[in-house]
Amino acid sequence: MSKQIKYGYIIILALLIVANIPVKAGIVVQDATGRTISLSETPSKIVSLSPSITEILAYLDELDRVVGADSISLSDTWFNVSSILKTHGVIDVGGYWWSTVKAEEILRINPDIVLADKGAHVPLLDFFKNYNITVVYLAGGSSKSIQDVLSDFYTIATLLNKTSLADDFTIKLESELGKYRDLITSKYKGVKVLIIVDLTSGIWVAGKGTYIDDILERLGLSNACSNIYSWSSISLEKVIELDPDIIVVTYIGPNSNTLKESGLTNLGKPIIVLNQTETDIISRPGPLIIYAPQVIYNVLTRSNITRVTGSEGSSTYSVMVIIVLVASVALITIVLAKRYWRK
Repeated sequence: MSKQIKYGYIIILALLIVANIPVKAGIVVQDATGRTISLSETPSKIVSLSPSITEILAYLDELDRVVGADSISLSDTWFNVSSILKTHGVIDVGGYWWSTVKAEEILRINPDIVLADKGAHVPLLDFFKNYNITVVYLAGGSSKSIQDVLSDFYTIATLLNKTSLADDFTIKLESELGKYRDLITSKYKGVKVLIIVDLTSGIWVAGKGTYIDDILERLGLSNACSNIYSWSSISLEKVIELDPDIIVVTYIGPNSNTLKESGLTNLGKPIIVLNQTETDIISRPGPLIIYAPQVIYNVLTRSNITRVTGSEGSSTYSVMVIIVLVASVALITIVLAKRYWRK
C-alpha cells in the first residue's frame, strides 16, 4: 500500500472519529431587549439585580449559583432567600435602581452571567459590554402582562435546564387565576379598581399595559386607569374623574400622614392600604404573583363593596325594561278603552 493511500485512510478514519464525538449543545435565549444570548454551558456564578429575579432562582432551587445580589434580595424573607444567600456569603452589589448598583463589585466577582431588570438596568448595558460581562435582561418591573412574567421564568429556567419547573408554575398560576376569577365574577364583576403603587412622589398608578392591569382583567375586574398607559403619575383631579369603586394603595412610604396629605381620603371611596406582605406580592413580578389573585379577592371583601355591575346590573336593567313595557301597555290599554266607551 502506497504512503498516499495509507495517509488517506488515516485522514478518513480521523474524520469519522471526529464526526462521532458528541458535542455539547450550547444554551441560547432571547432576552427582554430582543438580544440573543449564547452560553456554552450552564452558568455557575450568577449575579441577580432584583428581588423578583432572585425569587425565580429560589423557586427553581438554584440559589447556590448566586454569588452577588441586590440589597433587597439579601434581606428578602420569601422562599428563605435571605438566609440562604447569607449562608453562601453572597456579595451585596447595591440597590435595585441602576444608579445604585455597585459596578466595581460585579467586576470583582467576575460572574458567568448577570440577570438584570429591563426597566431598571438598561442604562448599564454599555458597562456590561465594555467589560465583556454577559447580561440577560428580564422584563421584570416593565412586564406588560402575566405572559411577560412567565417569559422571565422560562428564560431563567432555560439557562439552568429547569423548564419543567417553569411549566409547573404556569399550571399553578392559571389554576389560581381561574379559582379567584370564579369567586370574583359571582360577587364583584366589573368593579372599578384603582391600584396606586406609590404615594411618596405623587399618585403613581398601574395603567394599561402593566402586569397588574392584566391580572385585574383576568379576574373580571375593571382597571380604573384603563385609559392611562403604563406606570403613570396622575393628579387628584384625575382620580376624581376616573371615579373608581375602590382605591388600593401598595406603598405610602415612612410618613404616616402621606395618605391623608394626598387628598384621597376626602373622596368618600373605600381605601385599602396593603401590608408589606401584600405589597410584595403585588409589586414583584416573579413567583409571588401566584398569590396576587387571593390578595385582590381579600381586598375586595375587606372593602365591603356590595355593588355588582355584572349579571346583577343586567338583571336590574331587565327589570326596569319590563316595568316600562308593562306601564306602556297599561297606558295604551286605558287610552283605547276610553275611546271604545266613547263610541
